[in-house]
Amino acid sequence: MRVFLRLSVIMFSVLGLVASAVVSANERAANFTLIDQHGKATELHYHADAPAVVLMAHSTKSDLVAESARILAETQAMYPGLEVFLINAVDTENREMVRQDMETQGLGNLTVLDDASRLVSETLGFDYAGEVLVVETQRWQILYRGPVAEQPGESENLVAKVLAQHQAGETISVASREMPESFNTEKLALVSADAPELENISYTDTIAPMLVEKCADCHRPGGIGPWAMTSHAMVQGFSPMIRETILTKRMPPWHADPAVGEFNHDISLSIEQQRTLVNWIDAGAPRGNGPDPLLEVTAQESAWSLGEPDLVIDLPSFDLPATGVLDYQNFIVENPLEEAVWVKAVQIIPGDHKAVHHAIATVGEATAGSVNEDEEDALFRPQLMTFVPGNDTYIYPEGNGLYVRPDMAFFTQMHYTTYGRETRDQTRIGLYFADEEPEHVLQHYSIVNPAIRIPPGEAAHEEVAYIELQRDAVIYALFPHAHYRGKSSSFTLSYPDGSEELVLNVPNYDFNWQRYFQFEEPKAVPAGTMIIHRTVFDNSSNNVSNPDPSATVDWGEQSWEEMLYGGVSFRYQERQEGDTDVNTLDYLTHIAMGFLDRNVDGILSLNEMPQDSRQQLAFPFVMLDKEKKGGLNYQQFHSLMSQDEMGGAIMSEL
Repeated sequence: MRVFLRLSVIMFSVLGLVASAVVSANERAANFTLIDQHGKATELHYHADAPAVVLMAHSTKSDLVAESARILAETQAMYPGLEVFLINAVDTENREMVRQDMETQGLGNLTVLDDASRLVSETLGFDYAGEVLVVETQRWQILYRGPVAEQPGESENLVAKVLAQHQAGETISVASREMPESFNTEKLALVSADAPELENISYTDTIAPMLVEKCADCHRPGGIGPWAMTSHAMVQGFSPMIRETILTKRMPPWHADPAVGEFNHDISLSIEQQRTLVNWIDAGAPRGNGPDPLLEVTAQESAWSLGEPDLVIDLPSFDLPATGVLDYQNFIVENPLEEAVWVKAVQIIPGDHKAVHHAIATVGEATAGSVNEDEEDALFRPQLMTFVPGNDTYIYPEGNGLYVRPDMAFFTQMHYTTYGRETRDQTRIGLYFADEEPEHVLQHYSIVNPAIRIPPGEAAHEEVAYIELQRDAVIYALFPHAHYRGKSSSFTLSYPDGSEELVLNVPNYDFNWQRYFQFEEPKAVPAGTMIIHRTVFDNSSNNVSNPDPSATVDWGEQSWEEMLYGGVSFRYQERQEGDTDVNTLDYLTHIAMGFLDRNVDGILSLNEMPQDSRQQLAFPFVMLDKEKKGGLNYQQFHSLMSQDEMGGAIMSEL
C-alpha cells in the first residue's frame, strides 16, 4: 500500500496535478471556485458551454488595468456567450473596495473574483495585474497568455484576435506575449512556494494537526468520508485530490461565505491554512521528522459524550443497498414519557456512520407509527437538532429549553448514502432533560415559498420569502434548504428603521451538505424585524446535479422537485404564556404573508393575492386597510386569516 501511494504521487506529479502548478500557454487551466465582489460563487469548469473563458489578473486604482478591463468588456459584447472573469489577489483589497472601484470605473457589470488565498492566481501563473489568459472550454487548454493589447486603448486587441482565430478553427498565431514595460508597476506581490514563511512546513507539527481538526471527523475508519486519514502515506497518496478540492471549495464542506458572519463549528480552512496545506502538497507532501499524529486517529466511536441520556430514542432500522441514490427516510417514534419535559441537550449516534449523511430530529403532534411522512411536514416542527458528521451533539443556548409534551411524537428525517456494500443502520437519539423549567423557550420558525416555479433551462432563478417577528427576539441559528437545483442561499435582516444586514450568505449551496449555521454571537433583533430568505436555483444543463433541465419545477418533497425553505432557531426576549405551544393561525399567517408579499415590503396588496380569490377578498381588504396603504400589514392580514371563510379561501388557493 505504501509503495502504491508513493507511486500515485509520482504519477499525479507527472500529469501536472501536484505541481509547482503554474500553467502557461497550451497547458490546461485547473478548475477553481471563487466568490465575486457581490458574494456570488463562480466555478471555472461550470462554463463548459461558453465559446471561451477570459481570465485577467486585477487590481484597483490602476488606469492600465481599468483600460484593459474596458477592452475585455467590449470584447465580451462582440462574442455572445463569452465569459470574462477578473481575479483579484491583492491582499490589501477586499470585495467592497473592489465593488466600489468597479462602479467608479463604470465597469460594475464585470465580475471580479476574490482570490484571498492567492492560490488560484499562483496556480494560473499570474505575474502582473492586467495579465490575461484565454481558455477554451472543451479541454480547458490555455490558448493565450499576455496583455490585452501592447498598449491598452492604442494598439491591436490581442484577445479579440485570439478569439477570432479560435472561433474560425484556425491555429493561434501568437500563444503568448510578454507583458509590456508599462505594466512593470502592476507586478503582483504573490507569495510563492519558496517564500520563507512557507519553507520547511512541518507535517508533524502543522499539517497533521490541521487535518485532525478539520478533516478527520469524516475521514476516519467508519466515518462518512470515502477514505480515512490514518497515516502520512494515505494523505500523500490523496494529496492531488486534496489540492483540487481546496481550490474548488468542495472540501472541507463548509459553504458559508467567510466575509459574512462568524459561526460555531466552522470547519473551513483559514487563508493561512489553505496556503500552508497547498504549498506543502506542491512541495511533494514531505513526511519530515517526528511522529505521525494521524496514526492516533481512531475509528468512529458510538458513545454518549454527555453521559447517559435521560431518554434514548431508537429509530427503526433501515437496510441500505450497496449502491444507488436513496430517498430521504422520515421516521416517527412514539413518545414513551407520561409527563412533559424540557430538553436541554441532544446527541445523535448513527448505527453506521458511513451511511448517515445527515439527520434532522424534530418533535410535534402526530399519530405515531407512520414510517414515511412528507418531507414538507417534517420541516415545520420544532427541531431538537440537526446531525452532520462532526456535529453530533447540541447543547442548547444557556437558559433555553424545548418543551416536549407526552402527547407529542419524535420525528427524524434521515439522509442515507450508499458506499459500496449492503449495510443496516439504526440511529439512536439521546435526550437530556433540564432539572427545572428554563427561562426561555427555544423556538423554531420555517420560512417557505410553496409557490415557487422555476422555468426550464434557467441558470439563476431567484425565489424569496420571509417572516416578520412580532416580538423582540434573539436569533441563534439559520438553516437553508433546497434540493439539487439549489445554487446559492442567503438570509438578510430587514430592521424596522429601514436598514438591512446580510447575516448569512451561502454562495455555493450543496444539497449533499446541509447544516444549521449557529451564530457565535446570537442576533438580538426588535419586533418588526423581517428575516428575508432568498435562494437562487440553477435549472440549466450546466448544473451536473440537475435531474431534468427541460422541466418546469414546482414545490415538492422529492429531490427532483424543489423547495425554498429556511429554518430559524430563536427565542423571544421576554417569555409569554403560550410560548410552549405552536399557534397554528399565527404560524400560517407568517408563512402565507412571507411568500405572497412578492415585493417584500411588509404590505400585502390585493394584486399579490392568488388571482382566483381576489374578487372574494376585495371588500375585506378595503375594510381592513384602515391606513389606506394599498394593502394589509401582518396584523391586518392576521385578522383576515382568522375569519374562517376568508382564511379557508386563502389557504385553499395555496
